[in-house]
Amino acid sequence: AGLVMAVLGYGGLEYVPRWSDTHHTGVGQRQQWLLSDGTRVTLNSATALSVDFTASQRTITLRKGEALFELANDPARPFVVEAGQDRVQAKEATFSVRRDADQTRVLVATGAAQVEHQAQTLELRPNQQALYHAGQPVAERQQVDANALTAWHRGKLIFNRKPLQEVLSELERYQYGRIVLPDTDLGAMQISGVFDLNDPQNLLHTLEQRYGLNITYLPFVAWVH
Repeated sequence: AGLVMAVLGYGGLEYVPRWSDTHHTGVGQRQQWLLSDGTRVTLNSATALSVDFTASQRTITLRKGEALFELANDPARPFVVEAGQDRVQAKEATFSVRRDADQTRVLVATGAAQVEHQAQTLELRPNQQALYHAGQPVAERQQVDANALTAWHRGKLIFNRKPLQEVLSELERYQYGRIVLPDTDLGAMQISGVFDLNDPQNLLHTLEQRYGLNITYLPFVAWVH
């Protein structure tokens, strides 16, 4: 909970000095809400962030996980997302930031965003992303399908010829426990399709049925073979 961001005064809408709040989601959960400035924020599975708004700046600190930001236009106050060593700034854009243990990804769907990482600054445009690996000082712009990579906020996961190992790593984000794939050759199998995130417990069953995989379910572990 936080202080009230805006109050009605004699001149209309006035900003109080500071407004703060925290939000988080559990495994397999997604959450969407409006910030006091009208920005829409969607949290992906197992995500935590804090909000700190002042009269001059709007700041989000992403502590873990992934969030999509659909910014409300406010030329007087830049919108900043801090994720570890990375800092993203935008004024009118739709973008996502994903913070994992070993890497951070910034993806722009509409508008533009500026990403600062150590001594490097990148300007990202629609369908571009920057991927920063732990211990690496720089990243390159990559052309991507932003619609597919942000489909999770619409309740879908979209894969286009992705290796099974990569798909399983993504599915693991949405359920408790681990998914183990001992066979590296099987892990190279290419997967395409749309998966429904509104039923996270059924994600592996869907993959099993579509591709003829054998999956052994144990408490907190699923073995794929």
